[in-house]
Amino acid sequence: MFSSPHTLSRGRMLALCLALLGGLVLSGWWSAQQRTGAALRSDTLRLHVRADSDSVFDQTCKLAVRDAILDAAGQLWAPGADPAEARAAAARRLPDLQRAAQQTLARLGSPRPVQVSLVNMYFGTTRYEDFALPAGRYDAVRVDIGGPGSYGQNWWCVLYPGLCTAACGGYDDPAETDLVCGGYILRFRAVEVWQQLTAPRGDRVFVTLPHTAA
Repeated sequence: MFSSPHTLSRGRMLALCLALLGGLVLSGWWSAQQRTGAALRSDTLRLHVRADSDSVFDQTCKLAVRDAILDAAGQLWAPGADPAEARAAAARRLPDLQRAAQQTLARLGSPRPVQVSLVNMYFGTTRYEDFALPAGRYDAVRVDIGGPGSYGQNWWCVLYPGLCTAACGGYDDPAETDLVCGGYILRFRAVEVWQQLTAPRGDRVFVTLPHTAA
């Protein structure tokens, strides 16, 4: 028995409709993940500590400076501050953060100069013990130890929200918290891959302080 052209045409039309519907659903899902990723990057203020050496002593200094900056940042904005307020407070109080880094280096006996800046820069995907941040451009407080040039292994953390000093969470939008803390591999991967392919790599410096010795 042969299928009639009419029956075959209906089958093809159904397949086409299902394919279009699937494409629309996938497109909507993809767009939703990118919107969540963009909101996440806008609502996050990161910390980036780097130095021009990977010696054991300099790694110790970087870790100590990271902890000092995290501790100092806890006093920069009031509880309940929104991302814009946290970013403005960080820009306004960069000298305090630089002073905390200087004092830490001095206590460790390091004579290296330090420079603190507020920048927008590209980060690769960063995984921490309890959470992960997908690749993309984020605002960050960057601490440079030593002179400009090549840098060794970096230390990262998050100043706002306080993901490095408290339980994972702190974003007003549950979708952002889920993306960072929830372990949703497919959603995370969608944001990560798109940013790896499309995000510019150059740094944009908003505010920077001169190098000063510890």
